[in-house]
Amino acid sequence: MLWGETERLKLYIPDVGRDLEAHSAMLEDPEVGKWLPKGTSYTREETEKLIRYFAAHWERYGYGAWAVYHKLTGRFLGHCGLNRMDEWEKTEVLYAFTREAWGNGYCTEASTAALSHGFGELGLPTLIALAKRDNAPSIAVMKRLEMKYWDSIRWRNMDVVRYEIVNEQK
Repeated sequence: MLWGETERLKLYIPDVGRDLEAHSAMLEDPEVGKWLPKGTSYTREETEKLIRYFAAHWERYGYGAWAVYHKLTGRFLGHCGLNRMDEWEKTEVLYAFTREAWGNGYCTEASTAALSHGFGELGLPTLIALAKRDNAPSIAVMKRLEMKYWDSIRWRNMDVVRYEIVNEQK
């Protein structure tokens, strides 16, 4: 189901039937997988489990990650959106994009939509984002979103930085 659009993107609530092939191709790429929690490529079964997690998150919280497609070409670009992190009682902006999509501003565009949704319609007080310490492009996205450095931690066997942004409308 189409959730919304940005200038160049269509944002869909994830669906295994529509998204599994393209999503699997993205997550099978070790260059993409190395920046994600597993640290390597994902199997088709792991990708299906992730898509089902995203769909269940929408059911549980009424928001979540989107499958991101290019508006004109219909090409799958990645996923982006919001994810509730119960361990910290916060919601994160998360994203992963195909290598072909890197460097085109799609991640920033989709993440900006996630911030707008989180602060606008949902009224969340803060949003966070995580990245492996050496993932300079991801950290650059957080900075473009005007997120501020919070701390560096060891989380799920990864050294990560956490960034945060406060809802100024609250």
